[in-house]
Amino acid sequence: MLSIFSIIVCFNLIVSSYQQGSGNLIVGFGDSMSASGAVGGYSKSYTMIAANLLGWSSKNFAKDGVRTTAISGQLSSAASILPGATHVVFTIGGNDLGVANSLVSIILHNNYTAVAQKVTDMKPRLISTYKLIQSSVPSSTRIYVLPYVDFISVGNKIPNEHDCHRLIDHFTNIIKEAADEVHIGFIADVKTAFAGHEVLSTDPYADDYFHPKNAAHPNAKGYAKIGEVVANYLRSQ
Repeated sequence: MLSIFSIIVCFNLIVSSYQQGSGNLIVGFGDSMSASGAVGGYSKSYTMIAANLLGWSSKNFAKDGVRTTAISGQLSSAASILPGATHVVFTIGGNDLGVANSLVSIILHNNYTAVAQKVTDMKPRLISTYKLIQSSVPSSTRIYVLPYVDFISVGNKIPNEHDCHRLIDHFTNIIKEAADEVHIGFIADVKTAFAGHEVLSTDPYADDYFHPKNAAHPNAKGYAKIGEVVANYLRSQ
């Protein structure tokens, strides 16, 4: 039979463990990649999934279809909770580029060079956006930008498939360079999270390039996988 002292010690350990976990607040910002509006909204977003896996609290202010210019408004909406944010995760820039249209342009018109230059030209805009986020949270908050996941089919299932992968690679590199310059985190493993589950595979984690509502975006399985990757990364830090 446990002594009163042992019971008190065990109780205190449980409470301490709970408080340590619940003390973390992860806040999401950005575009549809972070909002997951077309597949169920915030409850399906990688931010919420990662938080649930970690036992953390979470809030998500991302919105479908937005560009870098929308981040200031999202930060304003989150202003009351940002002092308590321990972690920030976000994706942004995909709509500035127009990822789906860019991929279709490469597939149909073989114009990788023009699209890649547009990505390169986005770097200053990404840097200024990252700095805005950085200036809006406490210095102790850990900030992580995610690359866009490579969901492109493999096995030459579409024209110019290799160049589509090249575009995702280039975009990833530009995002990482911008993150490094601003000294925020970058969760690299997100890019390859759909390996074996690309578009046109037997079990795809993303909808295809011509989907009427969710073209070139993760499906529910895809967002769950990204959430798992993010949780594993944050757990390792």
